[in-house]
Amino acid sequence: MLNLLWLLLPVAAAGGWFAAKRGNSEANSDTFWDHASNYHRGLNFLLNEQQDKAVELFVNMTDVDQETAETHLALGNMFRRRGEVDRAIRVHQSLMDKEDLRADVRADALFELARDYDTAGLLDRSEKLFRQMIEQGHNVQQAYTNLLSIYERERDWPRAIEIATQYGNQIDKPLEPLIAHYYCELAQTAINESNYEQAETHLEKALYYCSDCARANVMWGELALQQKDYATAIDRFESVENQRPELMPEIISPLFEALVASENDKALRAYIDRIRGRFNAYSVIKTTRNMIEKLDGKQIADDFFKEQIVKRPSLKGLRDWARGQLAKSPPTEREKVEAMCDMLDQVVRDKPSYQCTHCGFRGQSLHWRCPSCGHWDTVQTIIGAEGE
Repeated sequence: MLNLLWLLLPVAAAGGWFAAKRGNSEANSDTFWDHASNYHRGLNFLLNEQQDKAVELFVNMTDVDQETAETHLALGNMFRRRGEVDRAIRVHQSLMDKEDLRADVRADALFELARDYDTAGLLDRSEKLFRQMIEQGHNVQQAYTNLLSIYERERDWPRAIEIATQYGNQIDKPLEPLIAHYYCELAQTAINESNYEQAETHLEKALYYCSDCARANVMWGELALQQKDYATAIDRFESVENQRPELMPEIISPLFEALVASENDKALRAYIDRIRGRFNAYSVIKTTRNMIEKLDGKQIADDFFKEQIVKRPSLKGLRDWARGQLAKSPPTEREKVEAMCDMLDQVVRDKPSYQCTHCGFRGQSLHWRCPSCGHWDTVQTIIGAEGE
């Protein structure tokens, strides 16, 4: 009930404004008292959870002007926020159907109706209304912003690119990073279809719009590695390291693969030395340890691992170290050590590896666009004792 009261405040305020506005000139008229009675009845219906009766009452009002329209808009918005989208659509559509509405009021009703359809998942209808708003020159900025959101959810990347590149000046946020992601999405589709030349073209465009697009460099590095262009792969992966070091867990394995395949032992060892001299994520430590074992043997690799996890402790590092101690433990202690390892396995397995910095979504895999809030580049590796 408390939530409903908060949602009703705009409706009550709009109704009060309407009454005060008209009170001076119409206090003695039958029309005024009819309106006042209707609004009181409508609020009572809402407070008594009789929403359908309230909708019927407001929809059937014949005399709607600027003041009463505000109440209709507030009521429809209240229904939408409560998830009652069908009622919101009916209220806003009824307002659109009223004759003699001022152009700005009709534009507001059209915008809210488009948002209703969007919330209901009727994206084709929502898109049509937003485009109608643009043609009429009303709420243009909001219309373009909402169209861009629709095309993202529909994964219609060419149309998203069209909106962002041709009408970006109508949208109040930086669009270059988004355009880069749209081209990366097109590149991924081309890669899935084995159209590698087209994929490179899309990745070039991504980096044209946003030279710091780490995603484009990750994808280009993986594509170059697949095509055995090891020099390009190394260059792209090292660009990622400079742009977004927190993405190192994503690229360390293919980077080592490219370094090994290039048959440049000096470059490979120089890169390992670079890793040795800094604080590293767990995945980087583990992958580098395995590479050192191939090059120099288990003892040197284990020494590196111990040195690194002391510098940057983590549950994953502790688990692996404990597993390494298992074989060295005396038979009388082995069961206890193994039990501890199993517990650490369970703890690590239940911990998410990634978290969205915008909405807090957590998961086990990297998403370039958060599946919860839809923001780009906000899902990041969890760094620290419980993560990397």
